[in-house]
Amino acid sequence: MHETLVKDVIERVVNGYEVLIPIRFRVSEEWRFIANKILAKPPAKLFPFDKELLALTFETWKENVREKVFVFIDEDGEFHFKNYVTRFTDEKYVKKLLAKYNHAWKKATEEYGTAVFVTITLPPIIPLYIQKYAMSFLWHRIKAYLRKHYGFTPPHIYADEPQKSLSLHRHGILFGIPRIMNKHEFTRWLDDHLINFFKDMGHHIKKTVNNRLTEEQVKALNKLGRKLLKRYLKYKQKHPKYQGPVNYLCKLIKKDNHWEWENLPPDYLHYLEELQKKRKRFFDGASISPSDYIKKYLVKNLNEIVDDNQVSNDLASGKQEEDRSSSKQSKKPCPKLAWYWLNRCRFYSVSPRFRLKLEPKESLNWRFLGIMTIQEFANFFS
Repeated sequence: MHETLVKDVIERVVNGYEVLIPIRFRVSEEWRFIANKILAKPPAKLFPFDKELLALTFETWKENVREKVFVFIDEDGEFHFKNYVTRFTDEKYVKKLLAKYNHAWKKATEEYGTAVFVTITLPPIIPLYIQKYAMSFLWHRIKAYLRKHYGFTPPHIYADEPQKSLSLHRHGILFGIPRIMNKHEFTRWLDDHLINFFKDMGHHIKKTVNNRLTEEQVKALNKLGRKLLKRYLKYKQKHPKYQGPVNYLCKLIKKDNHWEWENLPPDYLHYLEELQKKRKRFFDGASISPSDYIKKYLVKNLNEIVDDNQVSNDLASGKQEEDRSSSKQSKKPCPKLAWYWLNRCRFYSVSPRFRLKLEPKESLNWRFLGIMTIQEFANFFS
């Protein structure tokens, strides 16, 4: 199917109200199908089947887009084709993202001598498509607090990641500051702001999407927010030890232009064990730095692309189809990578001052016709 421009994709009825989140970009039929099934669910209500379906749909989408091209026509009526490039299917594209990421760390290391590592984990009772707005709200409140406390806005490098449940958590580094606040105090502080987000959720989301919500949508989201607030307060009652979004704070130490942990993250050793077992490519050394830790899903994505390309090369060189099938079956599709595709989530984000500036490409006076396979193009224009 051709990808089309869709303004309102996610539609759910909540207590008689139709909740509409505008999504103004091209989406595929595969994405629309899985988004309507999963995005409105909280991670706590996702079944193993949901995660498997997400992963398989993602794999189907990747296979389909590899066969597609962008079709343009110039002033002389000549057609031009450009490969359909995505971060999930193109090795060069991902290596460019890695280069930009490494540049950001280089700039941060040159300019700052102090930094704080922070992880925030949202409770799994918030619907998937609401979680990113809740996290964005909390992150902006942290930035506002630090700006007031230190007199400047600390630049950042962060990555949003899915947990095993597919609930969102964010690993972030804030540069130029020695601390945020006491962990217990920070937990209660995050809890207050998350409750504030639910109380006026429609207006907060409207600001996040640059006011691209109607009053009807704001009212619907406000009603949903009040429902989520009740759910959140019940969650707190059922978990007496829970005082707010789970978090981890750690000061980073700079030694010889390299950053080290003052205290290792809770899941660091487990992740390191898994990494050494699998002997991942594009990773060297027996331990990982904060920079390596933040980019792990970007690297995992690159490894997936390399593996897929290897299978394709084997097939092209005459390897038997059954060998290819067995190699594909031995590797289960990854729902965590599919999570990035489903949520339209970046592998990382950096402050503007750390971004790599590239020379703008020369614009071509071509008219965009659509996205299709070469066979579809031949059938349409034959």
